Amino acid sequence: MLVSRPHRKCNFIYRRNKPPPPPRKTPAKVQPAGTDPVKVFCRLRPLQNTEESCVKVISQTTVSLIPPETGSAYRAANYKEIQHTFQYVFDDRATQKEVFDHVALPLVSNLIHGKNGLLFTYGVTGSGKTFTMTGDPLNGGIMPRCLDVIFNSITNYQAKKFVFKPDRMNRFDIQSDEDAQSDRKKEFYSVISLKTPKK
Repeated sequence: MLVSRPHRKCNFIYRRNKPPPPPRKTPAKVQPAGTDPVKVFCRLRPLQNTEESCVKVISQTTVSLIPPETGSAYRAANYKEIQHTFQYVFDDRATQKEVFDHVALPLVSNLIHGKNGLLFTYGVTGSGKTFTMTGDPLNGGIMPRCLDVIFNSITNYQAKKFVFKPDRMNRFDIQSDEDAQSDRKKEFYSVISLKTPKK
């Protein structure tokens, strides 16, 4: 353990003809009201036959956690109901499309317009993270739907096939496919002519 305590008072002496400059004030970055850089959503998965629910949806943004009756905290009569607030709560009847439209589509739209975005899932094993992200072949999750939107959105912006050829001057030439094939043929025939012995 390190303990720091002052032994004597120190004075700083400025050896200048003019007084020291005042400390700079950096303006604080203020978020506009109502915008939060991180949005947290909650999705509840359907219960299996043997499971007991301990989550109750209070509203579209709030859930309540209640210890199950079989839990030790419930039996000891010292359980507390805890409420958590999210950007949005998807109940166990929410479809993959609803989750995608509400959570991921705004991020993909921003991505297409040049903004950054990040989406990740978090939860205990068996809570439905993989199903939410990947889905199944008949009911795609967030990732296949994102890729579908991205590739369908950029079709008008895709360039034709071009070949980039270095020009030995730290630059490059852009060639069409036909020009690149012509250059390859020239290089191929020049290599063959070098290997063929002359008579």
